[in-house]
Amino acid sequence: MSDDPVIMPPRPDELVRRVGRELLERGLGQGRSMFTPDRAVWTEPTVTELHRLYNEQPDTSADRFVVKLRRQLATASDDAIQLAAELLTLQGLPLVNLTAATLRERVTEVLSWMRRPVSIPPHVLAAFSQGTWSGGIGAHTMLWKWLADAVDFLGYWWSLPSDQRDAALAGPWAWQEVVYRRGYMPSLREELLYLAFPTHFLPILSVADKKAIRDTFADPGTPLTGDLNRDLFEITVRIQRQTGQPVDFYRQSAFAHMWRKQAERPPGERRAWLVRPRQGGPELVRRWRAESFVSLAASHLGEVAPGASRAEVRAAVEAGYPHVDYAQRMSLAIEFHAFLSRMAGDDIVVTLLDEHLHVGVLAGEPEHHPDDDAASLRRTTGWLTHDPIPVESLPTELDQQGAVVDLTGAIDLFTPMIGAEEDADAPREPEQTSPAPRTAPKLKPATDELAGRVHIGRPWLQEIIEVWRDRSQIVLYGPPGTGKTYLARALASHVADRDAVRLVQFHPSYAYEDFFEGFRPVEGADGTVGFAKTPGPLREIAAEAKENPEQPYVLIIDEINRANLAKVFGELYFLLEYRQATVRLQYSPSDPFGLPPNVFIIGTMNTADRSIALVDAAIRRRFAFIELHPDESPVREVLSTWLDGNAEPGDERAALLTALNDAIDDEQDRDFKIGPSYLMRPNLDSEAALDRVWRYDLMPLLEEHYYGRLSRAQIRDRFGLAAIRARIQHHE
Repeated sequence: MSDDPVIMPPRPDELVRRVGRELLERGLGQGRSMFTPDRAVWTEPTVTELHRLYNEQPDTSADRFVVKLRRQLATASDDAIQLAAELLTLQGLPLVNLTAATLRERVTEVLSWMRRPVSIPPHVLAAFSQGTWSGGIGAHTMLWKWLADAVDFLGYWWSLPSDQRDAALAGPWAWQEVVYRRGYMPSLREELLYLAFPTHFLPILSVADKKAIRDTFADPGTPLTGDLNRDLFEITVRIQRQTGQPVDFYRQSAFAHMWRKQAERPPGERRAWLVRPRQGGPELVRRWRAESFVSLAASHLGEVAPGASRAEVRAAVEAGYPHVDYAQRMSLAIEFHAFLSRMAGDDIVVTLLDEHLHVGVLAGEPEHHPDDDAASLRRTTGWLTHDPIPVESLPTELDQQGAVVDLTGAIDLFTPMIGAEEDADAPREPEQTSPAPRTAPKLKPATDELAGRVHIGRPWLQEIIEVWRDRSQIVLYGPPGTGKTYLARALASHVADRDAVRLVQFHPSYAYEDFFEGFRPVEGADGTVGFAKTPGPLREIAAEAKENPEQPYVLIIDEINRANLAKVFGELYFLLEYRQATVRLQYSPSDPFGLPPNVFIIGTMNTADRSIALVDAAIRRRFAFIELHPDESPVREVLSTWLDGNAEPGDERAALLTALNDAIDDEQDRDFKIGPSYLMRPNLDSEAALDRVWRYDLMPLLEEHYYGRLSRAQIRDRFGLAAIRARIQHHE
């Protein structure tokens, strides 16, 4: 027995490994069937026949895969049909997102087309119930492509000299060289590696995940070989020696937590992408669908490796595209980085053709095709066969510019379309699950306690909360003293936890960089000053809200009308109206940003400073405006309600406020009437205290408003405390 180090099986899939190795040994080593060992089915003539009937005569109809395959194999020999069935067995053998019943039914049906059908051996049926990994949606949508690549691989295999074939079946690294020599689907390549040599290859389909694992666990004192799988083998064997146990980099949380920090995105998060052809137009899109790929024109980019960092991609663009201007190079760098490093298998990809949206699923790593200028950078894609979506029913997210646009915010539109392609009964591994649709949490209904705290009736408060829930952002506006900020803070603390509430106050110099993000001076350790990108309150609260989608978060914007709103909000205007969308940011253009639906915004606006009619129309459309006016309910009753519990009977403050506002012109000066909060203070039951409020709080407001129209004496004679009392006596 050899003492050479090997990878210990990390998953309970012994039957899968045994059947997979037997299938490959019999088929590739002897040309014989595993179902009928005395029969030569995997031979070169049979492979040639299957290639002619299946690969060379694709069926592009919208029928199910098995229906199309039956038509393609209508004239096939029993050997060719049995070979197709055994290849489909190989494809479904390790999948946990394909039930044993579905796989058995599929293979049995194909075998039934034979003139002399054969049965699936019992030990193979037993292996169907184990599974190793989830193949994602691509295992279903790209089944036809997988089979075509497998047939092509067999043809290539029999073209090799016999000594090369023997060496490949005997050694893992010689086997890897053969499997990787051609650009087959990653799911086929990685499956062939693992089933042939589970002692040397990990049960991982994603090349991006492999790279993240290698980069996380590589020994700093040991140089990398440059061969990803060899490096992972050495890393895994080393950790096994240290722990004495098998290593599963997915299912052991201690390992998974570490390497996933290196990944470009959270584990299991599927994204959606819009890809437009920069060159080729509709004809190129038709090629995408016919040849099962999606591409970018990247003829000057060079051989940038999949998973490259932003800096690496940017450097390649700067070197390859000096003939285009700076702005275009920036756009190209963002698009190429997304295509190379942010997209991943099972992501949804969409494109437009003839005023219709076509949907597919990514199934491969990026590939360079330098001889095809219009499609030099490609990813294998399984385009769905159902009817495309008419343009008029599409969301506005598709209006975003660029060759590659992150549409994850609208993924709920596309997920139902691809759901029909999956095996609905099959479980999915945790690392492959899709994110739940982003929906706003319910806001806590109004209570008697809240109503008592703000001295406003519960029905009115409940209506405001419902409006807030439906619109996500509201503005409380009205004259000074109407309790706008107090009510905003009370509502915020009622619907959200204390640490989920932020308050900012706008002012004339407030800008986008203050509100969302911008570069700020930072002092270095050596005393020098540099600039660092710093998040503002909206970006901070959005990040926290995304991590806690079930919890409401509230951003209070006090004095919202005192800033230049178009300058402060910038491209975020769009997200206020379309919460499921994403936009490219001024200072982070490569990171599409979406405003989580559990972020609720409440603004306050003093109409004495600026009329609502002067507010930016875009803001008026995106916020629900709720007036708080001293002459209207519920503000009209607030002071009386407060006095009932906080003053002696017969207190005159409510009558004084009513008379004061009656003295202010209803038509010309409606927005300058006085709210009740100035008089809602304890210890105003003495004449001296009331006179101070009148002289130092109310009269300056009125003097400012009537400046140029009335003299100070006229204002005192009309609105002074003595004048208001006289007005009350006159009316009585």
